[in-house]
Amino acid sequence: MVNRMNNIPEVSVAVITYNMQDYLIQLLESILVQKTSFSYEIIVDDDHSPDHTREILYAYEKKYPDIFRLSLRDHNVGGSKNMYGVLKQCRGKYIAILEGDDYWDDENKLQYQYDFMESHPEYIGMNCNSWCEESRTEVIHHVRRNISEPMIFTYDDFMKPFFFDRIPNSTDTLFFRNVFKMYPDHDFSVFYKAHKMVWDQSLALILYGFGNVYVDPKIVSHHRTIVEKDGTNYQSKYAREDHKESDAYMYACHEDYIENVLHRDCTPFYKVRGDIYAEAFFIALKSGKETDKQKARNIWNQRKKKWPLIQAVLRHGLATAGRKLRKRS
Repeated sequence: MVNRMNNIPEVSVAVITYNMQDYLIQLLESILVQKTSFSYEIIVDDDHSPDHTREILYAYEKKYPDIFRLSLRDHNVGGSKNMYGVLKQCRGKYIAILEGDDYWDDENKLQYQYDFMESHPEYIGMNCNSWCEESRTEVIHHVRRNISEPMIFTYDDFMKPFFFDRIPNSTDTLFFRNVFKMYPDHDFSVFYKAHKMVWDQSLALILYGFGNVYVDPKIVSHHRTIVEKDGTNYQSKYAREDHKESDAYMYACHEDYIENVLHRDCTPFYKVRGDIYAEAFFIALKSGKETDKQKARNIWNQRKKKWPLIQAVLRHGLATAGRKLRKRS
């Protein structure tokens, strides 16, 4: 391990936590065992966890003062602002990410990705593959994506439907050039404006706007997607909520970013947001509930362009009518 806080590190490891006391030590140790020929720093932002997360962080900061930098919230701001705050503090040439319940399986993870990026300046970043765990009580895991050969993803790929179903996009494997440092005048606000909790899609959009991403099939990490009925972690809280309105708003923000910051075409996003609106519209029509009507109205008002929403309603309505006619015949 090589690091001196007086020097600018080559790599910044960005960590966010919220109610993850049971997993935090495993996460931190998976960083500290990394074998590297370069310096790195660990920046942790805790989103005002009510458990013992901060006690653990203070202990590690005291033990490793040359490596750890803590940024602790005095109130809860949500995952997106929490992560953005960490990323803006990263001083390294490259950034790696870990969330509070993930950890790295490979002690050479950082060196492997660093060496690749140093020798491939044509890429803005790289992903690897990971194990996924979906249970707190049982060790049941599966490979996140079944890929055997390297892949290259571009901005055009990001524009295609179901992009996130195809790429091993768990952020615990992501290693990318510090665009926040490289482009200090760029408008990155879409990162935290688009969605309070979901930031990985906004980060992907930002990165693909700058360049291509290399995907390596090598498994380097362990990604937990644990959702519990009364769980207090981000994923459990997120699973208990209806996301039509917030998802549609996220895509509306992405549309604005693509058109007004990147100055590119974002037609594929019109369909995604339109389909969300169409679903909300017909749910409101069927239920007649004022809460459902208000969701549909809110989605309608999120952006000036209305024709994609109207098209989606017509398309959805015609498809439904067609299915009913076929059943009758």
